Amino acid sequence: MTTIDSAEEPRYTSSYLADQHAGQLARLRTLERAFDPLSQAVFDQLDLPRKPAILDLGAGAGAGSLAGWLSKRYPDATVTATDIDTRFLTGIPGIRVITHNAATESFPAASFDVVHARALLCHLSEREDILTRAATWVRPGGWLVIEDVSLQPSLRTANPVFRKVAQAGVTLLERTIGSDMLWADTLPGQLRDRGLSNVGHRTLEGRIGDNSPADTFWAATTAQAGPALVKLELLTQDDLEAMASLRADPGFIHAALTFVSAWGQVP
Repeated sequence: MTTIDSAEEPRYTSSYLADQHAGQLARLRTLERAFDPLSQAVFDQLDLPRKPAILDLGAGAGAGSLAGWLSKRYPDATVTATDIDTRFLTGIPGIRVITHNAATESFPAASFDVVHARALLCHLSEREDILTRAATWVRPGGWLVIEDVSLQPSLRTANPVFRKVAQAGVTLLERTIGSDMLWADTLPGQLRDRGLSNVGHRTLEGRIGDNSPADTFWAATTAQAGPALVKLELLTQDDLEAMASLRADPGFIHAALTFVSAWGQVP
């Protein structure tokens, strides 16, 4: 069986999901279309000062759409968008862009009224430490907003083809990146454990087979993962073709993932 070189540390920036891949920007645009409505609804309910300082951590993982929206939603705000790779954050008006590695770099305590991260921490093995440090960057009375994707629904399917592909995808993410694709389900508890108050959460179910934004995101991610899944012998090409046929079947619509938003206020 093909394995990963043990000397190669799993990480997002060298994986099949990294930004250097030709289809990455298009794939991230599908994530934006699927996730942005939930993110925007969460921000719309937060009580913020008139000129908030907002940090969008790892904003390049969402191609910067939310950072751009925040600059319009809060025209007097200072919106800082960071990522280890900022290539997708150029040309967005009203934001400050900083190259920043959330795993190794910090910000001064109490720097922001909101610290937000989306589709980021589930892919970083340092997620627990980053979450703890991110809470310290928020001013008293400010908000920590963490959003991520859970693949729990796809693992519960009774369909053998879908279940095989879903489990292979989770295994690939774990082995090549160090991702935890069930971590999002623990987010409200994670925020409470760090002493945050007024913790709340919202979820949005993403389905495949219905031509929704979530369906497009799932299909784009699976297509980009295909060569790695075959190379590591997690799936065969026949498996991928069987899944494509299943998704195209008008009678097949199934929950595939959950978008989770959780927020808490720093005392």
